[in-house]
Amino acid sequence: MAPSFLKMRANKLVPVQGVGNAEAIDFEANWQKLAVSLRKIHTKEASVLSFEELYRNAYKLVLKKKGETLYYKVKEFEENWLAGEVQPRILEVLSPSLMFAATGAQTVITVNEKKAAGDKLLGALKEAWEDHNLCMNMTTDVLMYMVRDLVCFKDPRLTALRTLTR
Repeated sequence: MAPSFLKMRANKLVPVQGVGNAEAIDFEANWQKLAVSLRKIHTKEASVLSFEELYRNAYKLVLKKKGETLYYKVKEFEENWLAGEVQPRILEVLSPSLMFAATGAQTVITVNEKKAAGDKLLGALKEAWEDHNLCMNMTTDVLMYMVRDLVCFKDPRLTALRTLTR
C-alpha cells in the first residue's frame, strides 16, 4: 500500500496535488525569528538559542528559493547593527583631543592625554572588531547552507557573508 501522500495513477505512484504546498513558507515569520536570533548573537545572549532551529529556518528559506532575499536581509541587518550600535560606541570614546590633534589645531593637551585618548580609542576599536568577528562566525555557521548554496555557487557577485560587513 502506498503512503497517504502518494496515489496510484496509471500504475505509477504520483504525489497528491497540494502536498508540496502543505509546507508553504512564510518568509517574514522565519526572517523575524532569525533577526531576533541575530540580535541575541550580537548582544551575547546566544546561549539561549537553538542552533538546529535557526539552521533549519534558514535552510527552509533557501530551499524555497528565498536565499537571495535572506542574504540581503542579513546584509541590511548587519549594516544597521554596525551603524546603530557599534559606530556610536566608537564615536563615544573618540575624544575632542584626538579630533583637534588630527586637524593640526593648537591645543592645550599634553602628550600623555593624547596617548591615553588614543589607547582608549584603540581599545574600543579592538573590542568592536573582535565582537564583530565572533558574531559573524556564529552568523555564518547558522546560515552556512545559504552561503554554500547561494553565494559560493550561484551568484559570484554576492560577497561572502563572512566578509560582508568588513
